[in-house]
Amino acid sequence: MQEFAQEYADTMYFTPDEIDKSLGLWLVRSGRNKAKPNYNAGPRAIGHYSMHFVRSGTVRFQYEDTTVMLNKGDMFCLFPDLSYKYRPADLDVVLEMTWIGIHGAQAPTLLSLVGILPSKPYVRGVVSTEVELTLQHFWSVGTLHPGRTRLMFLSLLYQLFDLMQRQTDTTIEPQRDSQKEWIQKSLDYMNTHYCEPIDVHHIAEHVGIHRSYFSKVFTEHLGLTPIKYLIKLRMNKAMQLLKETSFTVAEIAFTLQYSDAASFSRSFSLYFGSPPSHFRIPVQNANR
Repeated sequence: MQEFAQEYADTMYFTPDEIDKSLGLWLVRSGRNKAKPNYNAGPRAIGHYSMHFVRSGTVRFQYEDTTVMLNKGDMFCLFPDLSYKYRPADLDVVLEMTWIGIHGAQAPTLLSLVGILPSKPYVRGVVSTEVELTLQHFWSVGTLHPGRTRLMFLSLLYQLFDLMQRQTDTTIEPQRDSQKEWIQKSLDYMNTHYCEPIDVHHIAEHVGIHRSYFSKVFTEHLGLTPIKYLIKLRMNKAMQLLKETSFTVAEIAFTLQYSDAASFSRSFSLYFGSPPSHFRIPVQNANR
């Protein structure tokens, strides 16, 4: 590490290009330090998000009118254009930190997933062994692969946030979703995957509710069973494909997870009262 007036530190800086910016997340800097007893950062503001991971010692972190003491394993984040101060809180143990500076539209959302917000820009006990190893990889990637790091760094950033979210989840007492929440979750799941081979078992498992109870409550709230809701989604999609594409009936059947055109046509006729051929638009057929 290079010696400075208040610390020993190494830092790597990165400049995003247009592709980095279009992806919505990029690395600004990566670094590590060992603070000297006179180390005192701020008050200052920066133009990006900077996550500081405490690897040793204790740091006194000040934001707005709040002061917190953070220890080994904790992390605090500097948000763009907000003022912060931080310094060692215990001179008997050397303060060591690793930092990752990021920017982009995705950054605040990812930070919120681990409980980091401007009103509470820190989280305790987030540095697991896996997080520590991932932080080390940022440095080795930047050193060993200069100029070829965009996707490597993105991969490491997502891995870092995934590990931190898992770590923070273990410190929060799980809460059971309300009926309204898990019903919406099931609707989102079906609306996304109705063209896949899913059934009530898959949906109930996804929301973590017993199948029979899930079906009962879903039916009470929606006025139709989960299976009928899936059929509705598939039939509406079938109608769209018949009217807007030149797909054959067999292609539509397989797209919607029917085993053959005949079984699809029977289901379609029962649902709409007429076979699929009735809804073919002549112009579409001519184009075919």
